Amino acid sequence: MQKPFEIVIVGGGTAGWLSAAFLSQQLPQTSGRSVKITLVEASDIPTIGVGEATTPSLRQTLAACGIHEIELLLNCDATFKHGIKFTQWRRGPNEDPGEHYFHPFGDPIEVAGQSVVRQWGQLPVEERGEFADVFSVQSEMAQSGRAPKHAKDAPYDGALSYAYHLDAGKLAQFLKERFRKLGVNHIIGTVEGINFKQTDENTKTDIQSVSLADGRTISGDLFLDCTGFAARLINHDKTNHFHDKTDILFVDRAVTTRIPHDGIPSINGYTTSTAQDAGWIWDINLQSRLGVGYVYSSRYTDDETALETLARYLGKPATSLEARKLSMRIGYHQQQWRGNCVAIGLSSGFLEPLESTGIYLAEMVNWALAEFIPRYMSGHNPQTQYNDAIAHHYENIVDFLKLHYCTTGRTDTPFWVDNTDPDTVPETLKAKLSAWKADCPSVYDFDRRIQCFSAPNYQFVLYGMGWKGHQACDPTVKPEYQALMEQVKIRRDRLRQFVLRDTLSNVDIYQALMNTTLPKDGITMTPGTPPSSSASNFQLR
Repeated sequence: MQKPFEIVIVGGGTAGWLSAAFLSQQLPQTSGRSVKITLVEASDIPTIGVGEATTPSLRQTLAACGIHEIELLLNCDATFKHGIKFTQWRRGPNEDPGEHYFHPFGDPIEVAGQSVVRQWGQLPVEERGEFADVFSVQSEMAQSGRAPKHAKDAPYDGALSYAYHLDAGKLAQFLKERFRKLGVNHIIGTVEGINFKQTDENTKTDIQSVSLADGRTISGDLFLDCTGFAARLINHDKTNHFHDKTDILFVDRAVTTRIPHDGIPSINGYTTSTAQDAGWIWDINLQSRLGVGYVYSSRYTDDETALETLARYLGKPATSLEARKLSMRIGYHQQQWRGNCVAIGLSSGFLEPLESTGIYLAEMVNWALAEFIPRYMSGHNPQTQYNDAIAHHYENIVDFLKLHYCTTGRTDTPFWVDNTDPDTVPETLKAKLSAWKADCPSVYDFDRRIQCFSAPNYQFVLYGMGWKGHQACDPTVKPEYQALMEQVKIRRDRLRQFVLRDTLSNVDIYQALMNTTLPKDGITMTPGTPPSSSASNFQLR
């Protein structure tokens, strides 16, 4: 009988426990082989999360882990997220106080199955309207306090696409408690040494085992490095090149805090990102509190000024805030899979949380590993192909994040002026922007099926930021385009009525959640197969 394939995860947190959860459920299915997972972490003390936003992909990932949506909402202080509201990103507060746009989830409304964004862009600028308001109902639903689903909907299903705001510390603790019971071997101990397999070339390529401070040795077939920025396994010899992206994305520090909110009626369904002199502030509603943080560049401000900026935003004295300061290394390692070690989470890399890609990247690594590890088991070496796929994820995100900065009209501080310097814009993004001067973002501008951001995301942000692009209007086709936009309006009105009929308000859905009691042993759910809606409302007892 073939022995189980042994995976050793070094480090816990969200990256470590999400990997343990996902691979324990999915890898036996994709590989046809039993899998033993051991997770080693230095402490069993739960971490405290400041509040983290996610992308819609998390719904599929959690379903693949066999986690019921109600358990996520109740255990992780989670709320629904429609998208992101960007305030003062186009113009400064002195020039246009309160200006904003919305980046919703989902695709722009189509006519007869075809995009009409190109035709919208050929209309005179004054006739276009706000892009998100024309092509989506999600901004309206979010800002009017509507949830993306009904309490009777099936888990991870709703009238609109959505993600979550959640406490990442509570998510890690929830996954830990769940998957220890389901067979993940959990070891508390400090890794002090890495032992490599002996080779004829005497190179340190494959890890044999890790040694703990108490003398124990943990061996495995594959090691996952979830040790954070330390990257203790994937960069053990300090030769794994790090692609530093701070010449493109300037922010490298954050100061965060947690404060009470005004109760369920105050919970909105979107992340607020408010631009500041040297960065931006996120504002996230969880069920029990707010998570707020200022992400900034140390080249353009200092820690004390950043704390004062955050306090001023909250209308509180800086001395009253329980603030936490963070340093961020912006970029990613070249070798994501090196020998028999794979980096996940901060050991892999980190990009600013402007579009909520932290947990997303950990998800994508695990989905990829579920496909690549079976090849590795059979004797193939998929590292090069895997490293290329993960690098593409990072570069796709870098371009999209920079889009928010380089298209700004702000000239009120050096931070914003320097962000529009062409020398700080990646060549790949420059090429796209050049094409979009006379056209709109197209699916053909993006060459991978699996990537975080593609044409719809670029359309919402590019035009949200005020990109005018093709301003010339051919008067001979104007009536035809106006007729198309009337069709968009009709479809939007129908969609709006459907959403209002098939969703609840945030107040109603969180009140229903408060009245929900989980069974003692949780809810059993087949991984990847959400139960029918008849078993999924928020009235479980």
